Amino acid sequence: MNSAPLPHCWENRAAGLGEMLSWVRHIVGLGTRRPGYPQGLALENWLEERWREFGLVDVRREAVPLNAWEPCATALAFPADEIEVPCFPIPYTGWTSTAGRETLAVFVGEGRPEDLQSASLQGRIAVAEMRFAELLGAALMRGAHFVCDAHRSIPDGPLHVANWLIRNFQVYYECKRRGAVGFIGLLVDAPVNGCEFYVPYDGYLKELPAVWVGREHTAQVRAVAQAGRTARFLSTGSLRQVDSHNVVGVVPGLERGAEAENVVITCHHDAPFASAVEDASGLAVLLALAKQFAAGPEAGPTLARDLVFVAASGHFHGGIGNRALVERHAEGFLKRTVAALGIEHIAEEAEGDGQGGYRLTGRPEVRALFFDGSPAFATLLAEEAERGQIDRLICADAYAFGPEPPCDSAPFFTAGIPSACHISGPLYLFDPHDTIDKVRTADLVPLRDFFARVIRRIDTLTAADLAAGMKRPRGMPPAPPPPWFRPPP
Repeated sequence: MNSAPLPHCWENRAAGLGEMLSWVRHIVGLGTRRPGYPQGLALENWLEERWREFGLVDVRREAVPLNAWEPCATALAFPADEIEVPCFPIPYTGWTSTAGRETLAVFVGEGRPEDLQSASLQGRIAVAEMRFAELLGAALMRGAHFVCDAHRSIPDGPLHVANWLIRNFQVYYECKRRGAVGFIGLLVDAPVNGCEFYVPYDGYLKELPAVWVGREHTAQVRAVAQAGRTARFLSTGSLRQVDSHNVVGVVPGLERGAEAENVVITCHHDAPFASAVEDASGLAVLLALAKQFAAGPEAGPTLARDLVFVAASGHFHGGIGNRALVERHAEGFLKRTVAALGIEHIAEEAEGDGQGGYRLTGRPEVRALFFDGSPAFATLLAEEAERGQIDRLICADAYAFGPEPPCDSAPFFTAGIPSACHISGPLYLFDPHDTIDKVRTADLVPLRDFFARVIRRIDTLTAADLAAGMKRPRGMPPAPPPPWFRPPP
């Protein structure tokens, strides 16, 4: 194994587990950090302060305009049956008036052509069963560069539902086209009870007011809709354009100057709720790396290349933050970026407990290290993953699921920059159950050290060594949007 240990002074200067957890607690304590929310803007300020405190240079916040979509009041009832049903607004959908809407509910099944053929939706509220895709171990491992699975616990079959990807969301648009004035999505495939579910998070504004209903109420709502009962439906809120920000800082290398090469390390800072894994956990590792490398010679030899740290905005707005950064700097520092590293979701695995909640399995959530780069780059990742005992890790083909990998650093991949992104997709990422106990604390320090060693080894390879044989080299046409961020028809 061609790997040198980290300098002894690393452990003395690096952020330890306690400090990393204190950062997680602070971030979670800010509350819901959706794109454009005041809590998210407060986090940007705090991150900028940390970059400056650690000694990064060229610290700045780069504006990323986005739609701050903020619900206010949401309600669903069937007056004739004296039924009130908890519900949650589907992200980026439209609002009703403050008086709401009261009209017949129409059940449209899963929205297949045969389900819609006889459905009269003009002026009605459509009710549909929404179906999640499945996440298969075999799909992640197909074409993988390497797999770390010490206990052979990664199945070929389903890991769990891929709840960020709703297979039949097209029915929402079809119901709007047919004249529906409201839409109710039944979360029949959800692993737990509850209607609070922040998907889709594509950032595209959608006109038709819509809400999610949790799985525990799906049979009841389906029955009254099939009976053609009247529904009283309310979904109100605000919509404004706000400048969110990418928070950028640089640890200068020895080759500092206008033509200096660099490595980008990134994690997004927004979240659907007061989320811990998504992505306070990734930010803790990002912060630890920034603090350590900014410590200078005390923490080991200075790198030749600059390190550009990016806490990105707007993941829950179609990944807009890093898209804006790549577009803005395509002819600037990114022309000299030799590699990009993404860090997301240091997660405990969870499953449904059979009673409407989650239980932890005690294992790390299966994680992908999405990758596009040279064999030499893949080899050093494999060696450092083995050295750090990063278990249940699949170094997956970046394009196994579509035109870009399902991670926030995807724009670096599609810009042709050699890239690797650590990410997992536990079931609770999009609901309020993403609490601090879901962070895989045992992996925070090992992942900090894994990325630190990878960064040091990248610094010894040329840009050509890192990029040789990429599936998507620089200069290719822009990638089409992936299914999970597909614009409205």
